[in-house]
Amino acid sequence: MQPQVQPSAPPGPRTERTRARRARRRVLHGFGVAAAGVALAVSTAVTISVFTLHLGIRPVLTGSMRPDYGPGAVLVTRQVPVTTLRPGMIVLFVPPGEHAEFAHRITSVTGPADAPVITTKGDANKVADPWHAKLTSPDVSEVIGSVPGLGRPLVDLRGAGQIVAALAGGLIAAWAATRWALKSSRTPDRRATVGGA
Repeated sequence: MQPQVQPSAPPGPRTERTRARRARRRVLHGFGVAAAGVALAVSTAVTISVFTLHLGIRPVLTGSMRPDYGPGAVLVTRQVPVTTLRPGMIVLFVPPGEHAEFAHRITSVTGPADAPVITTKGDANKVADPWHAKLTSPDVSEVIGSVPGLGRPLVDLRGAGQIVAALAGGLIAAWAATRWALKSSRTPDRRATVGGA
């Protein structure tokens, strides 16, 4: 006599919804872990780059260099010898009679190589800057990139404060994303699974 095997009932709508919720939770967990890893990696890379490559971070306060970058952007700079300066480079310097740094494009380089005199112009300005700036330090900061929208929080930070802010921001983002992802993966489904009749 053959044993009787009853066919299993198809899953009910609640079971299917539960499975769908669990699948979504697993996907979100994966995204959370990935976001935490990316935030930590970016933060670490920025900090290491600042120290090893001697990079600098400066906020932009005016629109004189639009469209390359405008107010609220952050400039990434590196130190280069003044002997390597040439027209077309964007450098940070304090012009004669000014107290704040400008980041403008070099239009001409004259004088001795170790103490050049540069003229500059903001890309968005209709006329060239009125000064002839003599650079007496052996190095100057060249702009090598920019990140839009991050300049406002860095306006009051200088030097080590910018490095600490970059590292702390990345670590906090990584911690928050990891905590959320782990919590999401460990939270049990509060609804009971109900099979079909």
